[in-house]
Amino acid sequence: MGNFADIIELKNKGFNKTQIAKRLNLDRKTVRKYCDMDDKAYLEYRNECAERTRIMEPYDAFVMNKLKRYPDCSSAQIYDWLRETYNGFKPSYASVRLHTSRLRAREGITKDIQSRQYQAVQDLPLGHQAQVDMGSDWMCDEYGKRIKVYIFCISMSASRNKYIYFQQRPFNTEDFLNAHDFAFQYFGGRPHEIVYDQDRVLCISENAGDILFTEQFVSYKMYCGFDVWLCRGYDPESKGKIEAVVKYVKNNFLKNRIYKGIESLNTEGLAWLERTGNGLPHNTTKLVPKEAFEEEKKHLLPVPARQETRQAAYVVRKDNVVGYKSNRYAMPLGTYSPGRQVYLSETDGILNFADKKGETIVTHPVCSQKGKLISISHPERAEMPKHKNLYEDVLSLLNNSEEAKAFLLKNRELYPRYTRDQLFSFKKTAETFSSAELVKALEYCQAHELFSATDFKDALEYFKVQEPEAVFIDQPQIPAKYLSVVAQQRDITDYTIIYGGNK
Repeated sequence: MGNFADIIELKNKGFNKTQIAKRLNLDRKTVRKYCDMDDKAYLEYRNECAERTRIMEPYDAFVMNKLKRYPDCSSAQIYDWLRETYNGFKPSYASVRLHTSRLRAREGITKDIQSRQYQAVQDLPLGHQAQVDMGSDWMCDEYGKRIKVYIFCISMSASRNKYIYFQQRPFNTEDFLNAHDFAFQYFGGRPHEIVYDQDRVLCISENAGDILFTEQFVSYKMYCGFDVWLCRGYDPESKGKIEAVVKYVKNNFLKNRIYKGIESLNTEGLAWLERTGNGLPHNTTKLVPKEAFEEEKKHLLPVPARQETRQAAYVVRKDNVVGYKSNRYAMPLGTYSPGRQVYLSETDGILNFADKKGETIVTHPVCSQKGKLISISHPERAEMPKHKNLYEDVLSLLNNSEEAKAFLLKNRELYPRYTRDQLFSFKKTAETFSSAELVKALEYCQAHELFSATDFKDALEYFKVQEPEAVFIDQPQIPAKYLSVVAQQRDITDYTIIYGGNK
């Protein structure tokens, strides 16, 4: 009856259901159900609950047997065993979990809990490491409306000096990097190494140590020059310092604070850091963080001015696109090369992608949606220069005739995925034959509807065999000094005598 009486009392005082649920730490559905009851309806409901047979009671013996034999078994295992044993088992997993908990409490059957062992680690050198984490919490404004705020926290591992930043929407990669900029400004430098959790704003996947970061984060990390220590998956306690900071911010600063706007909250947060977060002695180090930071600050590394971070490069992918704010923006074909980067700026809703010299590669309107491919509005501008040059070279070898244009157009229609390879083969073949031979082969291929580069080459070689060229052997040239020499001539009778002829 206690919850019902408390709910009705707060309701009569003018509190709404959300406020009642928060004050009494109850589910809002429970509050809504009781708010609609009067005393008589509540008593009838209680009597009905007392007389009602629980849906899991027929299975008590089975569940108790499993709990006594296997005290460490989970509710999920029991649920699976029940479905395996009883054909057509209907109770839900939630009912099994709740009933199993009741039986454990009634019979005093506890589950053995294996606690994780921790060991203190040595303090790191001054300025070497910082830890970063994010969180969220609920606040109420002066009208009682609940508002969710998102938190960015960074703490220096040696001095425990902290910086916090709030915003009203979940952090995306750009927001996350902006918060780093604010933190580095606040600290007056950057650490050598930063420890992170595996969050989607910076890490896409981690496969046995093969970490794949987001493109924006990679560019930012390379630009600023700090090293990254990424916690193992599902192991947030490996960065316990910053985990404690997030809890500290929630319980000491945000709890019971009236929300007056995000700018006001960030201003109040900086004042709280100065007054309490960095102004009171730390429980572990027994030092005041902002005082200890005066020495650590000397060991921080400089970072470029914040306005320059906007010039951070974006990596061009193999398919000639650049990822920006969860969308893919197409670059002209041929833009990609291993390690190629472009520089992005946004003006009046237009994205300008430029090379390192500042020359514009392509422009795109900003896309407000997510997961879209923004293609180039004029496809002819995306045509690979080598492709276009090949076409012009082949057409020139074929005398730029209309027949040649029609022939190459048909070839492109039949082999759209291999156009460049076909043109290259055409060019290589045509360079070894005369213009007349090319025209004859072209007429033959069109007449027989043969449009591939291989067919064209075969036709040329066929006509070459049918009409072999005459081969001329140059007569050896006689040196000028021997031109006046006359060979001696013998009479025929001399040879007759030698071979025994008549004298």
